[in-house]
Amino acid sequence: MASCKKCGKHIEKNERAIYKRMINRGASEDDLLCKVCLAQHLGVDTAKIDEKIEHFKSIGCTLFN
Repeated sequence: MASCKKCGKHIEKNERAIYKRMINRGASEDDLLCKVCLAQHLGVDTAKIDEKIEHFKSIGCTLFN
């Protein structure tokens, strides 16, 4: 099980996928950020991350399967 490299929270499937889609597709399990830390890193709120997750799912991005 992967954990956020910043806060230690367990990384959910969609959090793993959005990090890989937006930051580094080849990121290892040790490099991932949870949704909250990713939003802070990008300077957006978590609602924007949720919007992006839904967008990428809707276009069939295979990272979200």
